[in-house]
Amino acid sequence: MEALKTRTGRSASTREAIRTAAISLFAEKGYAATSTREICQRAGITKPVLYHHFGSKEQLYRELIVDACNDARKQLVLASNRGKTARQKILEVLAADFALTRANPGLPRMALRELFAPEEGSPALDHVELGHEWCRLMAAIVAEGVRQGEVQGEAQQIAELLMGAHVIYSMSFLLTGQPVLDRALAERIVDLLFRGCGTVSTDR
Repeated sequence: MEALKTRTGRSASTREAIRTAAISLFAEKGYAATSTREICQRAGITKPVLYHHFGSKEQLYRELIVDACNDARKQLVLASNRGKTARQKILEVLAADFALTRANPGLPRMALRELFAPEEGSPALDHVELGHEWCRLMAAIVAEGVRQGEVQGEAQQIAELLMGAHVIYSMSFLLTGQPVLDRALAERIVDLLFRGCGTVSTDR
């Protein structure tokens, strides 16, 4: 039993080393310019080990993006549940999203590279649809705020406005390191939104 736990732990550690190496390389160089040899060198493994865990470079890339999106979706839904009002929910989602980007900036860099400069031969992933999922979450929160008289306006348009601010600040952070993606920035975005769209004063 102890030996099994050791092997399992070793396997998980190796898998994580591969993921970490691949994220940094894909973010730095892109999918096409990154070779499996480079991933193996950075992870400190051999090619058979990489293929044992992921099968191929394409499978590794897909898993990184899909896992990141699934994890982010869960984290953002949990964050929205921490708020009681629409304002609180939006703030929690933005703050949680910013925290995810700060924790692992390589993943959003990978996504942005494929979104704005797709490479020939890179795995086909609908990055636009992934953005729409974020918008749908925000639109549902805003729609509830409209029903409660907390916000006025069209929920989808307000969600798209939020997404625009989110993308601009996130891209600036990924490219320059500024502004700091923290809760204070999320609060400023929400304050600006509710000054323009809010109908009543609400607690944060």
